Amino acid sequence: MDWKELKDFDEKFAKINIRKREGTFGGSVVEVLYGAKDADGNPVMPREDAEDGHGRWFGIDIDGEHIMFSLQKPASEGGEIEYTTDSGDHALEDMIAAIDRKQEICRTMAALEDSTDADAEEKFEALKQEWETIKNWNTPKEASNAAWFNRLVESHSTHQEEIKRNIADKQTIIEKAKELAESTSWKETQAAFENLRREFRDIRSAGSMEDELWAQFKEYSNAFNAKRKEYFANLDQIRAASKVKKEEIIEQAKEVIKSTNFKAAGEKMNELMEEWKKAGSSGREFDDGLWAQFSELRKTFFDNRKAFFSEMRETQKKSAEIKNKLIDEVKEIVEKSDFSKQITERMKEIDKEWKAAGFSGKDSNDTLWETFKEAKNKFWDAKHEDSQKRFKDIITRKEETLKKVRAEIEELQIKEYETEDFDRIRGIQKRVEEKREVADSLANDIKELNEKLDK
Repeated sequence: MDWKELKDFDEKFAKINIRKREGTFGGSVVEVLYGAKDADGNPVMPREDAEDGHGRWFGIDIDGEHIMFSLQKPASEGGEIEYTTDSGDHALEDMIAAIDRKQEICRTMAALEDSTDADAEEKFEALKQEWETIKNWNTPKEASNAAWFNRLVESHSTHQEEIKRNIADKQTIIEKAKELAESTSWKETQAAFENLRREFRDIRSAGSMEDELWAQFKEYSNAFNAKRKEYFANLDQIRAASKVKKEEIIEQAKEVIKSTNFKAAGEKMNELMEEWKKAGSSGREFDDGLWAQFSELRKTFFDNRKAFFSEMRETQKKSAEIKNKLIDEVKEIVEKSDFSKQITERMKEIDKEWKAAGFSGKDSNDTLWETFKEAKNKFWDAKHEDSQKRFKDIITRKEETLKKVRAEIEELQIKEYETEDFDRIRGIQKRVEEKREVADSLANDIKELNEKLDK
C-alpha cells in the first residue's frame, strides 16, 4: 500500500508497518512512522529504535478504508498525541476484546437454545442486554457476529413460542390423563394411557418444564396402574361391594318412582345413574340381572314422567280453552251494558269458574289473565259508573220531593196561623208531623246515597 494514500501525509520519508488480522477483525493493523530528522535537521527514514523525533499514525485498514486510532505528531511539530476513541492507546486491544466477547456471547446463546435449565431464559435475556452495552467498532467481524446474534435472537423467539405450544399440548394430555386415572374400565383405559404416552413423547421439548410435566403425567399413569393392580388383587371383594352398592341403588330407585315431584325425582334418578357407573362390575353372573332391574325402574320413572307431563299439558290446554270462552262471554256482557242483578251474579260466577279452570301453562297463563282482567274491569267500571248515575238520579228525585214536602209543610204552617179553629189546627199539626217524618226520611236517604257515591 502507498502511505501517501493516508490522509495528511505527503512527505517522501515514511516507514509503514502492516499486519494482517483477517481472522481477528477482518482487516489489517497499520502503523506509519514519519517526520524523522537527523542531527542537522534533514528529513530521514524513521527508525523505531532511534531518537529521531518521528511521529506516529496508528489505526486499521478495512477493505482499503483507513480508520485512525491515534496520531502523534513529530517532535518538529510539537509531538502532541491525538486519539479518536475513548480507549486511548488501548483502542486495538479494546476492539479485539469487544469482538471476542460478542463472539463468546453468540456461542453461549447458541448453547442455551436447547437448555432445559430453569434460568436459561433469564441468562439469554442477560446476554442480549450485555450485547447492547458493548461498543460497535464497525468491523467485518462484528458485522458477521451481529448477523449471527440476530439469527439467534429470532430463532430463540421462535423456539420459545414452540416451547409454549409444546407445554400447552402436554398439559392437555395431562388433563386427559387425570380424567382417565379415575376410570375403572381397565382394558380400555390402559390402551388410552398408552396412546397418551406416545402423544406426549411425540411432542417436542417443553424446555425447563419437560421433566415436571412428564412427572405429572407419570403420576396419573401410576395412580391408575396402582388402582388397577389393587382392583385385580381384591377382585372378589370389590365385586361383592359393587353388588351391594347396586342393590342399594335399586332400592333407592324404587322410592324415586313413587314421587310426583318429577323435577327433584329426575335429578335424583340421574344421580343414581352416576353412582351406578362408579360402582363398577359385580361380575358377569350378577351385572346383567341387576342392570335389568335398575333399567326397568328408570324406564318406569321416565314413562310416568312423560305421562304426567302429557296429562298436564292436556289439562293446561283445556284450562286455556275454558278461560278463552269465559273471556268471550265477559266481552259479550260488556257489549250489552246490562248491569242487572242476574248479570252481576253471573260475573261473580265467572270469577269462580276462572279460578276452577286452574293453570294454563307458563306460555299462556299470564296473557290470558291480563286479557280476562281487562275485560271484566270494563264491566265493573261500567257498572260502577251506571250505579253512580242511578244514585245521582235518585238523589235528584228525592231532593225535588224533599223540596216539595218542605214547601207543603210551610203552607200548612201558614194555614195553622190563619185559623182559630182548634180542631182544624190539630188536624193541620198532625199533617205537618207526618210531612216532617217524610222529609226526615228523604233527607236521611239523600245522605246515605251521597255517602255511596264514588265508593
